[in-house]
Amino acid sequence: MPLLTPDHIRLDSQAHSKRALITELAHVLTSIDPDTVMEVVMAREQLGSTGIGHGVAIPHGRMPDLTAPVLALATHIGGVDFEAIDGNPVHIVVLLLVPDSDDRQHLELLAQLARNLQQESFRQQIMEADSAEAVATLFASRIHE
Repeated sequence: MPLLTPDHIRLDSQAHSKRALITELAHVLTSIDPDTVMEVVMAREQLGSTGIGHGVAIPHGRMPDLTAPVLALATHIGGVDFEAIDGNPVHIVVLLLVPDSDDRQHLELLAQLARNLQQESFRQQIMEADSAEAVATLFASRIHE
């Protein structure tokens, strides 16, 4: 099963804040309680922003009762203030949730996401994609469990 499916993608989010955008992504993950997602992810954000620069943020956290990693993605044309390390607004947000028990996989997936999202061509393809299916296909070719 792919890590990122079209139903977990929101193109052109209209969220006005970091919290609103993360809330939006928490709600696309219909099989997981959005309140638990918010609790886990916002607790991680309090340790330091997950805005990694280049207009990208990768909020993440460990979820009890999760059996496999889950991704959700949103694009935001105008950008949202994510307190990113470079101070720039964020246009691509990839939410990563991993099982509570799996440290190695969590770190490997984070590294893969960060590596790919630092490439301008990949970010451009995501922002120019005209459908959630196109974005899911892009991710399937680059991000692996």
